Amino acid sequence: MARQMKDLPTLPKRIQDEMVSLRRVAAGEVTVYQVRQRGKREAIGEVVLELTAKEGIIQQLSINEANRGYGAGSATAAALFRSLARHYSTVRAWAPPDQGLAVYFWMRMGFHPIPGDGPKGGLWFKQALHNQNRGQGARQRG
Repeated sequence: MARQMKDLPTLPKRIQDEMVSLRRVAAGEVTVYQVRQRGKREAIGEVVLELTAKEGIIQQLSINEANRGYGAGSATAAALFRSLARHYSTVRAWAPPDQGLAVYFWMRMGFHPIPGDGPKGGLWFKQALHNQNRGQGARQRG
């Protein structure tokens, strides 16, 4: 039986942090956000999420090379975790097999590796999210 879109949480159109603003450009089972520095219009990266009934999966979190090393990736992940924690108790992410820095990034963000192969031979990571208000507003549309 196909998954009903109405059964999946919808994340807000905008997710903000002190440093970054995420603007949703596609919603549904696959949700895409552009990452921007607060107060600027130009996108500096992108987040691609798969929203399931049980957990959020970060398929991609990328920051343009010129903007890396200034905390935008960490701020993006932290803002995203706060939003995901309203709906999920866990989140998964993966690191491509040719991206050693992605492995370091996810471990630094508190993720733990999951045994076995991830997509395309990469590594899966998982983190527990904590939010005492989980489930409240889970069906709110943003």
